[in-house]
Amino acid sequence: QQEDSEGHSSVCGGRQNSTYSYCSSISGGYYTSADGDYSSVSGGYDNYARGDYSSVSGGYYNQASGTCSSVTSGFNNNASGICSSITGGDDNYASGESSSVSGGTDNEASGSNDTVVGDSGKVYVDGTVVH
Repeated sequence: QQEDSEGHSSVCGGRQNSTYSYCSSISGGYYTSADGDYSSVSGGYDNYARGDYSSVSGGYYNQASGTCSSVTSGFNNNASGICSSITGGDDNYASGESSSVSGGTDNEASGSNDTVVGDSGKVYVDGTVVH
């Protein structure tokens, strides 16, 4: 069952996917949901694009809840900061504004403009190592 509860939204494939916001879209997957205005989910399992203009490309149990946030793939990642991004890995969190995690496991980018590069253990702010 596919569900589109707002106008101008689309669900193109997959199973049991739901769009709840204006101009949101789902291309495929299973149990995925696009809840933010202009949000999108491309596929995967149990992924959520909750922030306005947010996107999840794949993987499973991923969530893009910040405005303009994105998760590319992986498992159990959460991009909650405004314009935050996670490109993959497991159990990563990007909660700072314009923060990013480029993979690895159990990483957190919580400050504004923080960047965590995989499992290097280093946090960068504006190109400078701070941790």
